[in-house]
Amino acid sequence: MPDKKQKTDAPATPNLTHKAPNHQWPLMVGTVAAQAWMDMGTETIRFIWNRMQHDHKTQKEFLACTSLEDMQQVHAAFMFKAREQYVAETRKMIDLIGKAATAGIGVAPTARRYDDVPL
Repeated sequence: MPDKKQKTDAPATPNLTHKAPNHQWPLMVGTVAAQAWMDMGTETIRFIWNRMQHDHKTQKEFLACTSLEDMQQVHAAFMFKAREQYVAETRKMIDLIGKAATAGIGVAPTARRYDDVPL
């Protein structure tokens, strides 16, 4: 009589908190790295899209200017906003890198310990 096994549609994700055999570490680290790469790529595309929209809005404002003072104000506002956006994006990327780095941290079962070397 055939065994009845339950099917699950959710893909299996590696559990990085347990001690895996050495041959599974490349797979788990690769999964973490791929997810980090995808997260950073998605964030980069989102940032570029927002910057392009901001640039387009600024171009319209430049075309509506009637004096040099108006253009200076538009340019100053554009530069201030761009600086804020780039600083915020840098923080987001550092956070993503930090999350990826901590997600892949684990101690291999055969790793050397601090106090295992005689002096």
